[in-house]
Amino acid sequence: MKKNANEKVMMLQYRIKRYQAMGNGAMCQALNGKLQKLLNQQPTM
Repeated sequence: MKKNANEKVMMLQYRIKRYQAMGNGAMCQALNGKLQKLLNQQPTM
């Protein structure tokens, strides 16, 4: 479960960087929102 969540975070971060490189700010904002939501759901250790 934890590994799967980490993979999702890594993938979202990668996609955000790719969209930033292309200059697509709207998609960056949408993905950042998803990333923050995912990070907030994870239990802190």
